[in-house]
Amino acid sequence: MSMETTELTGDGIESVHVWQAYVMCAMTTVMFYMLGEILDRLGKPKCVAPEVEFWKWRNITISWIHGVICGTWVFLCLVLYPDLVRDPVAYINNFMYLMVPFSAGYFIYDTIDMKMNKKLGTYWEVTLHHFVIVSSFIYNFNIRSCIGYNVIILMAEINTIFLHMRKLLQMCHIGFDTKLYRFVSFINIFTFVTFRLIPILRVYSGLYLDFHRVSLTYVVTFWWTITTGLVINLILFWRLVKSDILRGFSGKRKQKLDNATGKSIFENGDLNFDKDE
Repeated sequence: MSMETTELTGDGIESVHVWQAYVMCAMTTVMFYMLGEILDRLGKPKCVAPEVEFWKWRNITISWIHGVICGTWVFLCLVLYPDLVRDPVAYINNFMYLMVPFSAGYFIYDTIDMKMNKKLGTYWEVTLHHFVIVSSFIYNFNIRSCIGYNVIILMAEINTIFLHMRKLLQMCHIGFDTKLYRFVSFINIFTFVTFRLIPILRVYSGLYLDFHRVSLTYVVTFWWTITTGLVINLILFWRLVKSDILRGFSGKRKQKLDNATGKSIFENGDLNFDKDE
């Protein structure tokens, strides 16, 4: 049996329909908008620090919910259909296919939400991330190819669960000195490497191995998309390492000193509320 000449197609391209992808994308955008409206009416929980901007808490919360849904979806894809990693170009079925427009719909919603709240410039790296990801997702579900690569990219959402959980803990004044925060921080760093950085390397290797199966335009465009994502994620990873690892005991001593002098932990720079992704 020749592995090089055998395509793993799953259920095949005829099993998925582009119109369903657009319906899923639109429904997801509306769903997250309605979720945002519900959170607007409920207001900020009492456990969240008064210094925290309501929009920032709501935005992180909705992103966390997307991460839980999509992260679970990705995990099921990897468990149920492991061949998608072996042949991310041709392997396709409806279950993994519809996850792509689902996530595209969320990123479209988030971009609209940032635009409405005048945050596009403030979080320019998030805006750039959303633009390149949505462009890639829409193109792929239109041509019904390379869906496996999108699934591999969306492995990052498994990490998003812990990345945003860390931020939500900060917003509730649960800081670096607590066991809960340290545990979430450790899982966050671990999943960041395993589900964000390593999958990007898999995509890079795939661009080389599958070069002959896709157009040059696609390779160049996808390379630019992945490289942009890699740069953004490396910057974020450095911020996390600097905040949660490098400060170590010096950070704890500083926080104790601030607490002893009555200084707010929101003033010492340890707990910043920048949008994580």
